[in-house]
Amino acid sequence: MGRRLQEKGIDFLLRYRYLLALVSIVATVLLSWPMQNLYFELDYKIYFEESDANLNAYESIEDQYTKTDNLAIILQPRDKNIFSQRNLAIIHEITELGWQTPYVIRVDSLTNFQHVWTIGDDLIVEDLVLDPDSLSLEKVESIKSVALSEKTLVNRIVSINGDTTLINIVVELPDEVDPHASSKIQQLQRAERDGSHLEIVEFGREIVAQFEQRYPDIEMHLGGVSVMNNSFQESTVSDLQSLIPIMYLMIAVALALFLRSFGSVVAAVLMIAFASAVGIGSAAWLGYSLNTVNIITPTVILTIAVCDSVHLLVVYLSGLDRQMTPVDAMRESLRLNFQPIILTSVTTAVGFFTLNFSISPPFQQFGNMTATGVLWAMLLSFTLLPAITMLLVRKHKKKESSNGLLTKYADFIIRKRKEVLLYALIVAIALIAFIPLNTIDDDPISYFKQGIPFRDTIDFMSENLPGVKDINFSLECGTPNCINNVDFLNKLDEFETWLGQQPQVVYVSSYANVIKRLNKSINRDDESYYQIPLDSDLSAQYNLLYEMSLPIGLDLNNQINFNKSSTLVTVLAQRMTTLDLINLELSGHKWVADNYPEIMSIGSSVSLIFAHLGVNNIKSMFLGIFFAIIGITITIMFALRSVGYGLVSMIPNVLPALVAFGVWGILNGQVNMAVAGVFSISLGILVDDSVHFISKYRYARLVEYLSPEEAIHYAFSKVGSALIVTTLVLILGFSILMVSSFNLNAMLGALTAITIGVALIFDFLLLPPLLMMFDSGTENSLN
Repeated sequence: MGRRLQEKGIDFLLRYRYLLALVSIVATVLLSWPMQNLYFELDYKIYFEESDANLNAYESIEDQYTKTDNLAIILQPRDKNIFSQRNLAIIHEITELGWQTPYVIRVDSLTNFQHVWTIGDDLIVEDLVLDPDSLSLEKVESIKSVALSEKTLVNRIVSINGDTTLINIVVELPDEVDPHASSKIQQLQRAERDGSHLEIVEFGREIVAQFEQRYPDIEMHLGGVSVMNNSFQESTVSDLQSLIPIMYLMIAVALALFLRSFGSVVAAVLMIAFASAVGIGSAAWLGYSLNTVNIITPTVILTIAVCDSVHLLVVYLSGLDRQMTPVDAMRESLRLNFQPIILTSVTTAVGFFTLNFSISPPFQQFGNMTATGVLWAMLLSFTLLPAITMLLVRKHKKKESSNGLLTKYADFIIRKRKEVLLYALIVAIALIAFIPLNTIDDDPISYFKQGIPFRDTIDFMSENLPGVKDINFSLECGTPNCINNVDFLNKLDEFETWLGQQPQVVYVSSYANVIKRLNKSINRDDESYYQIPLDSDLSAQYNLLYEMSLPIGLDLNNQINFNKSSTLVTVLAQRMTTLDLINLELSGHKWVADNYPEIMSIGSSVSLIFAHLGVNNIKSMFLGIFFAIIGITITIMFALRSVGYGLVSMIPNVLPALVAFGVWGILNGQVNMAVAGVFSISLGILVDDSVHFISKYRYARLVEYLSPEEAIHYAFSKVGSALIVTTLVLILGFSILMVSSFNLNAMLGALTAITIGVALIFDFLLLPPLLMMFDSGTENSLN
């Protein structure tokens, strides 16, 4: 019944092929037309769902204190000495220019650090460097002594050995997009916010270019959140401009070499182009924007869709070689590939749909867009590809067959099935044993490859100003002005001291340090007074006196909230793994809860929210992997109407994915958001090879009534070369992602390419012995 229905479907496709082709072209245009309204969304917050608890904690801190969006200018003179009259003058000049940065609200540097000292009973608060052009050697030495002994400067603004300094420009960006506003207003808000980062970075680049030209002996770098956001944009544009053209060229060359038919190449390229267009167009229909992750959707669709065309075209050209008419050749191709193409497309889509288990929206969007493109490619394989192919390719010169080697391999695998199966399983188990070498590390710094300016800046800072990982702890004492209570200040001081003792922490600063410094200064710089005052009223007076002395833009809003009921503790640490950063945060909360449970604590930062996102995403993707395995297995069982074939097909697919992770542990070992999704993605793709092989094997057993050994020969002769070609195309396609400047995409491409390569090897080694093992006898026992 099923076969008769399939034959009727094939007759319909061939009889109305030109009408179906026209309808598919019109439908493609309509479905992809809205892509012209797509826009790039580049704020790092797009990686988080609105309900993400860690993002909400971060935004809560931002709402209470000065914003943390910033542009950082890092300087290191060739003589490795910041403390000279000339270099201090340069820092002073850049600091003054920093106040002209678009959206600026604060500038902190070595020269405008608010130095506190006294004359008699008068408290003096002024810039550490007032007149850089008239500094004497003695004054420079005095400035150096103050700076390198000041806890709030060392390892944050100036390196401990005085060779590197940082000018931190804090900016307040335009309001975030209002979800309740009209789409037009949202688009304007989004454009203004995304454009603000570019304005800020361009201004910073102009400063750097100007000063590098004037002072070639000073090395300068740009960093900060604005540079990170802008790097997302530049990586996205770079990938869009480079990856897709490379992919089209690679596919065209590969198909030309393999098929040796210009018309077939044209037909295949048109089909995959249309499928990619619908995949991107689906973003507009689903309300998505484009970002650094889902921008690779057309590249992935191109790679996967070409496999459908190869399988269809190989059999069609083979039919022409045997002097069949175009209609008969296409009928034979559709008969052999109709079910496998549907099945492989559905299983691939299922793999990508399981990315919805990711808690990061860009990966969910990437999965949905790619799955849509893959399913559309399936439809075009039956409606557009046959019509164009039969129109352009009506004859084909027979080329030398490579089936001789495959026939010899089939003889070998049949003869040595037990030994091959045993050795393959031993190698697989040995490689799987390396999986524990993988470690979870979702560091936003490593999202960018070395050579990208933002990444180079962080690498430079790791060596010279090592506090590149930060956590901000907000401690709440509960009532207005309670931060000046000496009991709270002593607890705050103890917490700061404990944090400073933790491994890899290089800098800690809090409001307690401000009060201690004021107490010392007011008491004639007597070191014994560098402590919390004994009286809360005195602490409040210090606060009032100090705030009244601060210039506009350099107030304490970056450390205390508006009603003085909570304060911020800033921690800077050396570069560390995701789990180490999370453990530092959790240890901090535990210390507060154990020692002062009445104090509420929140910890967050950009580094920290990405750390939590990576770990939580990997956990959620384990559930996605489970459902991918179950969903794909059930799909195969249902399509082939065989529990046995479904189970057998999964062995050579799940196993290679595990082997690939073992290989990844040896080669790289970093598991981030992208790597966590590879298992689900690759599983859907890997099934393609086994399904095509099993389908041909099953056809030989059920229709041609061949023995298991003869059916293995038949399967290799019909699909062996196509499997090799499609696998090579997939490997090349995903390998091209490795040239992406965005490391998440590059790592996803690298591991997927490894997985697909391993899968072909294991398909050829495991699948034939398994089929023969479980299907012995004259009747097909797998059904």
